Amino acid sequence: MEKFKKMDSIDEKLYNCLTIPGMSGHEGPIRKFIQEELSNYGEIYFDNLGSVICKISGTRPTRIKWYISAHLDTCGFIVHSIHKTGYINCISFGYNNHEVCNDQPVKIITSNGSVNGIMRTSLDRNKRKIFQIDINAKKPEIVKKFGILGGDPVHFANEPYWIGSSEDEVICSPRLDNRLGLYELILLAQTFQHRPPEDDIFLVGTVEEEVGGRGAQTSATMIQPDIALILDATYEEGPVSINNGPVITLSDAAGILPIKIRDYLLDLAKRNTIPIQTEVWNIGQTDAGRVRIANTGIPTIPILTATKNNHSPKEIGSIKDCRAVVQYIELLVSTGSALLNLFHP
Repeated sequence: MEKFKKMDSIDEKLYNCLTIPGMSGHEGPIRKFIQEELSNYGEIYFDNLGSVICKISGTRPTRIKWYISAHLDTCGFIVHSIHKTGYINCISFGYNNHEVCNDQPVKIITSNGSVNGIMRTSLDRNKRKIFQIDINAKKPEIVKKFGILGGDPVHFANEPYWIGSSEDEVICSPRLDNRLGLYELILLAQTFQHRPPEDDIFLVGTVEEEVGGRGAQTSATMIQPDIALILDATYEEGPVSINNGPVITLSDAAGILPIKIRDYLLDLAKRNTIPIQTEVWNIGQTDAGRVRIANTGIPTIPILTATKNNHSPKEIGSIKDCRAVVQYIELLVSTGSALLNLFHP
């Protein structure tokens, strides 16, 4: 199978987004990469939880502040303890389907470097999920020689690859949630370099979205934006499908988009021939939930990218959708305060 990273048509930045580790609470490696990438386009600073912020100053004297974020963290595992058999017991963060995790390659990130292993999953007699890593160690003493300790993060080591026709630009990889969003941030930074925005743009990589959107609230409180756009992955479900453009969340567990905002967003996409989709959820949420209630309330719109097999080691998504998201967001930003004014009572 042809390896994704060897394909000339694919940006190396996307490959790095998909393969650099950074599960919730352990975002250091991916934060460093995003910091280095975005530093080419604006002023870099951080909130106190470790979210990275890139400010791109607008060109006009009177400006509003746009907050555009994607979360750095991914689902993953944390080492819990070492079993007497030499297997390494883990706690899952976000991987709820144990069956899809079975027999998948993983890396344990220790203070001494990474250790390769294979994930083994099962159910105990009470139907509780068991996640263990096999590093071919028969005794706990052998495991300890690798420097593996409780609290060490674990991530899937699968390589990204194309599926179907490469012309469709559909990939299979761990971490599409939300590394597609991070890639979109990089594309936006490049776009704003070529066509400078009139308003101030804050591109934000947030920490700990998968465990409650913590970095979203702290970074939004720090920036105090006028309006926010949240980039994330969503499920191919119901009317939503990959390769059909950005997905606007009309309702989820943390917010409801006003009808007049919905109509404006759909009409804007139609008039500019940008494919657009909508979704309605009663469960689940994105960073939009925390940003929306920061300070005295921030007008917030989730603009998502559809994926299959979300929260699994083999997620599937479209790079064409990423480019459509970037095109749509640039269009929204160009409208200035027109969208913001619609949120006012």
